[in-house]
Amino acid sequence: MMVPYRITLAVKEAQYLEGILHYVHSSEFGDKLHISGFTKLDAFMKYMDGEELPDAVVGEAAFLDPWLAGKNGDIPNWVLLGHGEAASIQGPVLPKYQPLPELMASILGLCRREGQRRTLPVADGEAVTIGFVSIVGGSGKTTAAVNMAKQLGAAGLSVFYLNLETVNSSGIFPRQGGGAESAEGLPGMLYELKAAQEEKRVQTMVSPEPYTVHHPGIRADWFKPVTNLKELVQLGKADTRKLLQSIAASGRYDVVIADTDSGTNERLAAVLEGCRHLVWLMLDDITNLYKNGQWFAFMERSQPELFAELAGKSRYVVNRFTGQLANPLPACIPEVDGVLPYIPSWKQNSNEELLLSSPIYQRDILKLCKSLLGDSFVSGSGVRGYG
Repeated sequence: MMVPYRITLAVKEAQYLEGILHYVHSSEFGDKLHISGFTKLDAFMKYMDGEELPDAVVGEAAFLDPWLAGKNGDIPNWVLLGHGEAASIQGPVLPKYQPLPELMASILGLCRREGQRRTLPVADGEAVTIGFVSIVGGSGKTTAAVNMAKQLGAAGLSVFYLNLETVNSSGIFPRQGGGAESAEGLPGMLYELKAAQEEKRVQTMVSPEPYTVHHPGIRADWFKPVTNLKELVQLGKADTRKLLQSIAASGRYDVVIADTDSGTNERLAAVLEGCRHLVWLMLDDITNLYKNGQWFAFMERSQPELFAELAGKSRYVVNRFTGQLANPLPACIPEVDGVLPYIPSWKQNSNEELLLSSPIYQRDILKLCKSLLGDSFVSGSGVRGYG
């Protein structure tokens, strides 16, 4: 499933808006459409003046008239939601009162016009792959990975978040709605990949679509967290590489973000070798940096060619940064490529959604996005959250 289309819906009646939102969240459209609703003109106009434009705008004339009157450049697809009232604008019209499945299908069709999805230039037809890795547990790897997924999704890119931890810590982030909860998940895709290999269907692409669901909170597709941990424990390096390659080569995503266990295992080895970019998360404490230094030194001695390859595609990021490094970096790291701030309010946080809504943290995640993908493909200013 691709990232859902972002729809702005503007109507005067709060009851009408609530009915549509409730229907979408509980229907097959829940994984295809993400709706931001407005019943006040000033709030709608402020939102539409932002840099993160939706894929389509559906609204009554009272909202579309003033919005379109002030627009001279490119605008998203739009449609007038009406029931016979006059409007000063000329364009497509959808009857306001009609069966909701038909209304949502019409809106979805509007979004699927050519040119609506933002994409990255890809090498050999594959998505950009970014691995979040750490040798020491508790470095904040998953929080950084899901925040990057959210930033890239908000920028209009299609993102897959692949969690390869034995215990999937991203499962703490609640997923609202769920029209695709029957998706088979990671075990289903692994089974299909294995069957294709045994049948020597080497040229047959295994699409991730039947096995994934969309997570609106992190604006990315993912596999639901695996409950049988043996599925992950038994996942070897070759199968992990095949899984990562299949998702990246499916043509459905611009970016695949891989999140791994701390320490060493075959899944980590597959991500280290298979991802185009690596983000190493470290903490500015003596134990954390010592362990990182020892691991890097071992790799440099035992596998110098692989170590050089990894160094060439790595970004070294200090998490929970408080303004100045107190400890020296490992000898093989010439300098830090980025920092992520310490957020005091997270220390005793009992609300998982707060981990996705810190403007300061997301500001620095956005800097990291630009470092990896370039300014041209990442929305250029601040952090947005529209529910």
